[in-house]
Amino acid sequence: MKKKVSKEEVKAYFGASVVVDHYVEATIRLGLWASEAKIFESVFSKDAHLLDLGCGAGRISFGLKQLGYQSLEGSDLSTGMIAAAQALSEATESGIVFQVADATRLPYGNDSFDGIIFGFNGLMQIPGIENRLKAFKEIRRIIKPGGKFVFTTHDREHYQFGDFWAEEAKRWNGGKQGEDLVEFGDRYEPTALGDLFMHVPSREEIKTVLQDSGWTLLRVVERSALAIESEQVRAFSDDCLFWVVESTP
Repeated sequence: MKKKVSKEEVKAYFGASVVVDHYVEATIRLGLWASEAKIFESVFSKDAHLLDLGCGAGRISFGLKQLGYQSLEGSDLSTGMIAAAQALSEATESGIVFQVADATRLPYGNDSFDGIIFGFNGLMQIPGIENRLKAFKEIRRIIKPGGKFVFTTHDREHYQFGDFWAEEAKRWNGGKQGEDLVEFGDRYEPTALGDLFMHVPSREEIKTVLQDSGWTLLRVVERSALAIESEQVRAFSDDCLFWVVESTP
């Protein structure tokens, strides 16, 4: 019987002090990516009430504050990340409130936010398609009708990774995939901080989940097509897809 990746396993990874410290360092040193700033400013008005889901140590939240956004909240599954984000908020007097929250059971009322962000491929670190679908539905519940949601994913069809996924398909078709991998697209990314679980979806998979959870796709664009990122950002994160969707009335 396969051993499924658990939410607790993902939470433990992001709660490790070395990982929290890494995210704090990125928050202070990198701030918003050029692509993030460009797409957020094109989607959200400066007076919008925004939620930064999977906020980590608050990199996106603090970057939005610097861009002039005033009504911001952040949440993350990891208590360690939230403690770090709240400490940074207090040290900088940002006024941003952070709290621990599970994206599949969000502690917010219906229609609470004008817009929502789930950056750095965080949605795809939720194990299991059924749990990711819950998250998409929960996010739609707490956003106002017609509200915009921006999130990122890796792209399984990206030309750079074609050989890898072709070999993975052979392994899965032969029943030789990793014992802890349940869905095609699941993988563990080796990092200096340990093995990081990530689901790498196809575009069609995301489009299906969006349709099933009541979202209308407005735009999908590669990060590299939006902006030329700094060497530091490219070292921190691979290219990804930005998805811009709207809550279907």
